[in-house]
Amino acid sequence: MKKIILFFFISFSSCPLLSQEIIDTTKSSDVLKYYELKGEAWKDWNAISQNWMKNEYHKILKENKLKMTCSGCEYIYLDVVLNIDSTGKMTYYKLINSNKCSEKFSKKLEIQFMKSFFNLKFPDSLKNMYFEARLGTGLKC
Repeated sequence: MKKIILFFFISFSSCPLLSQEIIDTTKSSDVLKYYELKGEAWKDWNAISQNWMKNEYHKILKENKLKMTCSGCEYIYLDVVLNIDSTGKMTYYKLINSNKCSEKFSKKLEIQFMKSFFNLKFPDSLKNMYFEARLGTGLKC
């Protein structure tokens, strides 16, 4: 089992699409935040995000033995800019910030958070877009 996990980690960490070393000519102030999306784009991203939270987020936390509490781990999230091409595929993402119990994400955890988005066909309303999204959440303590 450890060999399989190590294989995936090595495979994904060497994948150029997952590299953070992407030259980005856009200014962060030019990038829409997910909550600034309008109409169908907002509805579609909201549905994708809710589906990810329901089906992936809690599974990832459990696999990594992470639990949010008000006494020590209030936030587990990843902020990224997603670039969606004309075919509805995410061509790359740019890491903006991560917070795992006040620490940065490991590369392994980052890959786990992003994995399903590389396999996702985004709807027409999100094609040819790049926007900043937050994957994960925090507690109101």
